[in-house]
Amino acid sequence: MQKESRTVTLQNGKRRIQQLASQMNLNQHCVDTAFNFFKMAVSKQMTRGRKHTHVIAACLYLTCRAEKTPHMLLDFSDVLQVNVYTLGRTYLHLAKELCINLPDVGQ
Repeated sequence: MQKESRTVTLQNGKRRIQQLASQMNLNQHCVDTAFNFFKMAVSKQMTRGRKHTHVIAACLYLTCRAEKTPHMLLDFSDVLQVNVYTLGRTYLHLAKELCINLPDVGQ
């Protein structure tokens, strides 16, 4: 049962990542990278107690930062109609838990 639930979570996550990436005009490479971050988040149980939409947006934003695309967290917030500070908290927690150190914006 546990493995089935994880599989469903990953399938839904991939679909939702693709949908949001499409809205944000991100390429397939960004989708694949974000999905890898999402898989790591699921394996570390970071999706528990958090809205999947927030985790997915954080994974995509993490990808945008890593790939140096011009997308801001505010863009994701606007598309999803979610508080930018809530997304920011999820993003910071995700980056910390996955041990991903990115330079500050503008560097």
